[in-house]
Amino acid sequence: MSQLSVATIKDLTDEHIETTYGVNLFAMFAPSRDAVARLGPGSCIINTTSVQAYSPSGHLLDYAATKATINAFTKGLAKQLGQHGIRVNAIAPGPIWTPLQPSGGQPAEALPTFGHDTWLGRAVQPAELAAPSFSLRRTVRPT
Repeated sequence: MSQLSVATIKDLTDEHIETTYGVNLFAMFAPSRDAVARLGPGSCIINTTSVQAYSPSGHLLDYAATKATINAFTKGLAKQLGQHGIRVNAIAPGPIWTPLQPSGGQPAEALPTFGHDTWLGRAVQPAELAAPSFSLRRTVRPT
């Protein structure tokens, strides 16, 4: 799990920190590097960061740190690729209600009000970020 709520830094194991950095950061490098070899002017790389990058919760210390690093990665990569006409952007959604939240991503006592401090007054559902009907399937027409 890349997001685990812990009360104090003393509760963060090396194994968990390595997992969080592996999932959130290290996994970005190879796909970005491989994509650059195939992208041309007008292309775009979009990274996902989080509101945690700007307003970190104390109980999500390692997760928030990785999201802030994604911002720096995005800015640096944008500087490299902008001269080639390739845009690099990041999106930073706020609280999203996923199975991650009740499985240790948030403290149990915070779940009833998770996301209530946002402009919507609630956490966002994953389907609100991307249409669930999106599909990469190719339509095959009979000949």
